[in-house]
Amino acid sequence: MAAEYLLAHDLGTTGDKATLFNTKGELLASSYLEYSTVHPEPTWAEQNPNYWWNAFVAATKSLLSKSEISPEDILGLSFSGQMLGCLPVDGKGVPLRPSIIWMDQRSVKQAEHIRSRVGEEHYYRTTGNRISPTYTISKILWLRENQPAIYERAYKFLQAKDYIIYRLTGRFVTDFSDASLAGMLDVNRREWAYGLLQELDIPVEKLPELFPSVHVVGQIKRAVAKEIGLSSEMPVVVGGGDGPCAAVGAGVVRAGQSYNYVGASSWIAICTEKPLLDPKMRIFNQWHLDPNKVSPTGTMQAAGNSYRWLRDEVCQKELAEAKEKGVDAYKLMDEEAERVEPGSKRILFLPCLMGERSPWWNPNARGVFFGIALGHRREHLIRAVLEGVTFNLRVILDAFEEQGASVKDVRVIGGGARSKLWRRMMADIYGKTILVPTYLEEATSLGAAIAAGVGVGVYRSFETAEHLVKFVETINPNLDLHARYEPFYKYFIRLYMSMVPLYDELASL
Repeated sequence: MAAEYLLAHDLGTTGDKATLFNTKGELLASSYLEYSTVHPEPTWAEQNPNYWWNAFVAATKSLLSKSEISPEDILGLSFSGQMLGCLPVDGKGVPLRPSIIWMDQRSVKQAEHIRSRVGEEHYYRTTGNRISPTYTISKILWLRENQPAIYERAYKFLQAKDYIIYRLTGRFVTDFSDASLAGMLDVNRREWAYGLLQELDIPVEKLPELFPSVHVVGQIKRAVAKEIGLSSEMPVVVGGGDGPCAAVGAGVVRAGQSYNYVGASSWIAICTEKPLLDPKMRIFNQWHLDPNKVSPTGTMQAAGNSYRWLRDEVCQKELAEAKEKGVDAYKLMDEEAERVEPGSKRILFLPCLMGERSPWWNPNARGVFFGIALGHRREHLIRAVLEGVTFNLRVILDAFEEQGASVKDVRVIGGGARSKLWRRMMADIYGKTILVPTYLEEATSLGAAIAAGVGVGVYRSFETAEHLVKFVETINPNLDLHARYEPFYKYFIRLYMSMVPLYDELASL
C-alpha cells in the first residue's frame, strides 16, 4: 500500500492527543494521554516537560497499535502545541526547571518593566501584542530576576512542541506562529524583534531558529525512532501553535473567515493578509500557519476552565449522578441550564478566574457572580457561567468588527463546542450563524496534519483545507433572543468596568 497517512500531535494544556489522518482529511485513529499541571502559588502554573515526552511516546505507540498502520506508510509528522510557555533548556536540551505555561500570571512586575522601558504602544506596534505577564518574554525576565542561575545556564527557551522536536531531531527550532505569541517577533517583518530584545537585554542567541510552519526540520534520530516505533526516515515538520493550527483545522485559510475555539481557554480569530492593529489594543496578532497570512485573535483565559471549576466545586450532585450513570457531567449540567430562561434570572458571571487577557488585559481581574438572591438555584449559576463566557467572547468579536472586519459566520471547535446548548447560545448572543465542522476536538490536530502535508508536498497550499473541512450543522441566530440578550450583554460590560478599581484594590491588600 502506498504511503498516504499524516501523523499529528496536539500538545495541549491537559494532555497530548496523537492523531492519524489520511490525505483526504479523514480521521483514522487517535490516542490521548494526560499530564498534570502544578500550581505552586495562586495564578502560577507549571508543567514537567518530561511528562510531555512520556505522553508523546505512549500516545504514539497506542495510536500505532490501534490503527494497525505501518510506520513506513506515514508521510510525515507535525505538531500543534500550547503557546506562550517558557521552558529553559541547556545546550543538550535538558530542561533546567519545569515549564512556566501559558496561563501563568507570575510576571506582572516584569510586564510593568517592559511597559516602562519600551512603552505599550511601541511594543504593540512592533509585536502586534499587548504587554502582558502571559507572554513568554515576561516569563523570561522573571527567570532572570528570580532564578538567575537557571537563566544564565539556559541555552534556549522553548515552547512545548519545540521541546519534542528537539528530542526527535536534535535541533532547536520554532515557527513564526509560536514566536509571535512569545511576544518577541516583529510582526511586520516576520523576524525576531532585535531592537526590542536589545532594549531588554535578552540575547537573541537564547532563542531557537525561526522557520515557517511547513519547514521540514529533519528526520527522527535512529535510536529515538526505535524507542517510539516510528520510521527514522519520517520527515518531522515544525508545525505551529494551537491557535493557528486550529484556524487551519477549521478551514479558516482565506481573509475574512473566522472561528471560535472553546477549550480550557477560548479565543476568536480571523484570517487577514496583514496585521490588524486595534487602537484600543484589545486584540493581538499571531502568525497564521500560512506564512503569507496573519491570524488576529482575542483570547480569554478561563472559558471551559470556568465550567470545569463549576463542575468540580459546585455541581457535586451532577458529578455523582454522572459517575453512577456513566455519562458526562457536563451533559447533565447543560440539561439543568436549558430549563433556565436567557439571562439566568438576572445573575451575571464575570469569568476572570485566572486574570484576563482579551478584551480587558487585566491580571488582577477575578471571577464574580453578581445578582444572587434567595430563590436562585444551581441551574441559574450553571447557565450564568455559560452566558458570562459567551458575553466576554462577544466583546472580542465586536472589537474585530469595530476595526472593519466583516464576520458573517463563526466556525466553532474545541471540547466546549460539543455542547449543543452552548453552540445555540453563541449564535443568539453573537447574532451570527454558527458553523459546526465534523471534527471539533481534533481540529487543531487536523491543522497540524495539513501543515505536515504541505511540508512534505502532499498538498499544494493551505487552501486545501477548504476542501478537507466538512460541516455537519449550521445554526442561525434567533433574532428575538439576540435582542433579549442585548441589555444583559451591555450590563455585563458595565459590571466588569465597575469592578476594575476593586480588582486593583484587592491586589494591593
